[in-house]
Amino acid sequence: MSTVVPISPEIAAHVLAHFGHGGYEAGTFTRHLLSAMDTADPANLARLGEAFPAYAAAVVGIKYDPEGVAFLQRLAGGGIACTNCGGSDGPFVAAGAHPLCEPCHQRQQ
Repeated sequence: MSTVVPISPEIAAHVLAHFGHGGYEAGTFTRHLLSAMDTADPANLARLGEAFPAYAAAVVGIKYDPEGVAFLQRLAGGGIACTNCGGSDGPFVAAGAHPLCEPCHQRQQ
């Protein structure tokens, strides 16, 4: 029997950002968690997944499912917009807890 783990738009966006496919960066703890999940062997990823099932499901999906990136982009797509211009075209970069599209981020640099 398999269990379906719901992945929120925010989790999808964090995982996409970690793997360089848009989204937006998470906070420090979650960035470290994603790094640990990304580098973990299957047994340790399963252990981390017991505590953080949605993040683990998203990491497994993006790493091993050929449709994983597109799936997470669809999940994240409804909730991501640039906090400066309102655009929904990525890629996005973090600006604190507020995502910015890449052109707006570049203008602020």
